[in-house]
Amino acid sequence: MNNVVIQESTIDLTSGQKGKVAVLMYAGEEDPVAKLDWAVSEYVQNKGFNEFIDSHMDNPWVRVIISGINEMNQEDFDPSKHTLKL
Repeated sequence: MNNVVIQESTIDLTSGQKGKVAVLMYAGEEDPVAKLDWAVSEYVQNKGFNEFIDSHMDNPWVRVIISGINEMNQEDFDPSKHTLKL
C-alpha cells in the first residue's frame, strides 16, 4: 500500500513479553519522508517506540522501529562473539 513495504521480527524482552523490530521501506517517486512518516504513524498508533533514521538522510527510504528497547536483554559487548557474521 502506497509503495511501503515492511519486514517485522519479534524480540524477547526481560519481562517475558515480546517487542518488535520493523523495517519500513518506501519505493516510489513521491517524497519518501512524507510516505514513511505516514506509515510509521499508522504502524505505531499510540504505542511507545524508538525510531531510527539515517542521520545524514543519505537513505531517506528506510525507517527502523523498535518497541521494548529498554526491556531488551543486554550484556557487555564482546567483539569475539558479537558480530553480524552468522
